[in-house]
Amino acid sequence: MNARRTMAITRKVLRSLKHDRRTVGFLVLMPVFMIAIFGYTFGGEVKGVEVYVIDLDDGEGGLDLTDLIISHLEEDGTLEIKEIVTSSSAQDPIAYGRSKVEGGSAWACIVFPAGFSGDVLARAGGNSSVSASITLFLDGSSTNIMQSVMSAVQSSMSAVLEDDLGMVQPVRVVPDMVYGEGMEFIDTFAPGVISLAVMMVTFMLSIISFIHERTTGTLARLLSTPATEGEVVVGYAIAFGMVGLVQSVTVLATALVLFNVQVEGSLLLVLLTIFLLGVGMQGLGFLLSANARTEFQAVQFIPLILFPSILLSGVFWPIQAVPEVLRPISYLLPLTYAVDGVRSVMVRGWGIDQVSMDLAILAIFAIAVMGLSILMMRRRD
Repeated sequence: MNARRTMAITRKVLRSLKHDRRTVGFLVLMPVFMIAIFGYTFGGEVKGVEVYVIDLDDGEGGLDLTDLIISHLEEDGTLEIKEIVTSSSAQDPIAYGRSKVEGGSAWACIVFPAGFSGDVLARAGGNSSVSASITLFLDGSSTNIMQSVMSAVQSSMSAVLEDDLGMVQPVRVVPDMVYGEGMEFIDTFAPGVISLAVMMVTFMLSIISFIHERTTGTLARLLSTPATEGEVVVGYAIAFGMVGLVQSVTVLATALVLFNVQVEGSLLLVLLTIFLLGVGMQGLGFLLSANARTEFQAVQFIPLILFPSILLSGVFWPIQAVPEVLRPISYLLPLTYAVDGVRSVMVRGWGIDQVSMDLAILAIFAIAVMGLSILMMRRRD
């Protein structure tokens, strides 16, 4: 091996990098971007979980334990109480609270029954014939959030009854699963993994394929035919959308056969959601590849899209665990709405009416990026 020739090649590679400012920026800033995203995300705690509270308790002997527990819940910050419902504010408070969980307006509803304070005091005083309990209506479609709700309630009761009042906590928490009854962690985890797998394949495949066809002249030859830019983009969108569909069917079938994942809703609705995500990510890949001169520059876009999507879209942990400074990014990611839609169908058993907002956002995203892709192609021509 000739050291002189080896060093000449080294200098040539470094000179080429020096003149590619985008690549230099990628090499310097990407590690900073990655560690910042990982650090902020893993440092977050579940906060602001929306819940309803049903307060049917009037207190006992001037002491209202329910009010004390609610105050502690509000101070803790894990739960965000959207409304405190009493017997005077709703005709059937318990049915009203449960309906909020069923409709997706809240992750849980905490029910303090009538005579709660009196039952607690009687139980703490040694009257074993009295049972003190509260009911939790829970949306079990997210295991992490469900556990956070139960932990926050237990912690607040302990802080009030044991720490403040010196009682040995006599209250029993009775969970009532509105969604997710009998499901395991894999059942709530699978929808996110299915959506992520389709997103990764369609996005990476499209961005690399488009830049390759452009650099080899295949795309230019295609556009020299009577085919319009719109026909090319839509044709690719359908193709890669179908690739996403095939992959989602494969992943879903594997989950059903090997892990016995439960699906409460329509499989066709799951596949529709996945298809819209695949079409949108294909359009985004086409759009970003139009701004890259080489395959290496195109590849640089992949981690910029994938890392935030993996960490901030609710695939592995809920958006409520994402730090508030990063939460707006979560709502800009199409994967967020795909995960929410697929999980709602598979775990909650929701139909098209309940996930229509997720479908609409995915459809708008797909149309927008395809439209921009067509405009970009026309501008380059």
